[in-house]
Amino acid sequence: MKMRFLGRTCLIVLSLLPAVSTQDGWRVVGSDQPVIAEPGDDVILPCHISSRVSAVDMEVRWFRDAFEKPVHLYRFQKNLLGTQDRAYRDRTALSPVALQTGDLSLKLRDLRPSDRGVYICVADDGSQYEEGQTEVIVTALGTQPSISMDSTQGEQTRLVCRSEGWYPEPEVIWRDRDGNNVTSLSSTTVLSDSQGLLSVSSYIKIKQQSNVFSCLVRSKTPKPDWESKLHISSDFFPGVSGWMVAFFLTLVLSIGAIPLLVIQWRRMKGMY
Repeated sequence: MKMRFLGRTCLIVLSLLPAVSTQDGWRVVGSDQPVIAEPGDDVILPCHISSRVSAVDMEVRWFRDAFEKPVHLYRFQKNLLGTQDRAYRDRTALSPVALQTGDLSLKLRDLRPSDRGVYICVADDGSQYEEGQTEVIVTALGTQPSISMDSTQGEQTRLVCRSEGWYPEPEVIWRDRDGNNVTSLSSTTVLSDSQGLLSVSSYIKIKQQSNVFSCLVRSKTPKPDWESKLHISSDFFPGVSGWMVAFFLTLVLSIGAIPLLVIQWRRMKGMY
């Protein structure tokens, strides 16, 4: 009887060993690829327990800058949002069904430029604490840039290139008709609106009487470039421009014709 009892005990213990080993070996895995999205999008921040251990009875915490200010906190099978960072109020959710298979992914609604950064995903079963991370990149492609003449002073004209609705801050490149980069001659200002989107205004002074200038506004994340071109005709300049040359040429021809007109007038007077 004793041998049978011991045999059954050993069998039970041995049958439990794989489960214990699996439980002890779990870890949290975030995403090795950033989540890239635009403002206003709803996104999923991937995170899971490697061995698909249920997280229903665990504490699951998402945070960014401070552990004490969670983006989302799940504990005692409830979402505890009393200490949630106010910036994320009513914008986060965990799936109760997904938690059963160790899926800790967080849904983040209505993405904002300020949401960019690295998010830490934590799972704690009381005896083991593991964490992973996922990066969020917020990017917005602004409007196609427009070029216009901003002001004229002496022989110089200042052009301005404007575009809005960008995030993060884009790069602005100026080129002349020969393709030369003349960005070093420009100055750029950036303003932020209430939603965190950026507007850029880039200024450049030019002296050439006839040229083609292009303004390229380029995102710092993988997005299409926006480019605008403007043909600068000589009429834009108050210096020695085409219409002034024509005026002086007409004036010279008129002055040269005066003696001829006087002679012709005298001849006609003598006939009468």
